[in-house]
Amino acid sequence: MADILGPRDAAVARELTKRHEEIRRGRLSELAEHYQEAGPPRGEVVIVVGPPEPTAPAEADIDTRLAQLLQTSSLRDAVARLAAETGLARRALYDRALALQRKGEGG
Repeated sequence: MADILGPRDAAVARELTKRHEEIRRGRLSELAEHYQEAGPPRGEVVIVVGPPEPTAPAEADIDTRLAQLLQTSSLRDAVARLAAETGLARRALYDRALALQRKGEGG
């Protein structure tokens, strides 16, 4: 999993709701290393894998997406939607959108 999914947080839960319940948390690579040394866990096991770490989109991609959204949405709505999609700060996106609009008006 660590090789395919990359660096993600995860948990290995063993014997849930039973007397010898055990939960081990860490990065996938750390958990793989632990179980290579300790051997496979015994009993019923559940592995929970966290989402990938977010990566910030390139500036050109942000500008392209903003331009697309501004064609069909108000400035406020375009910024809100892109902030929800990317997790970037609304204020920074708002400033970029204003710059894009000015650039479009100027030539």
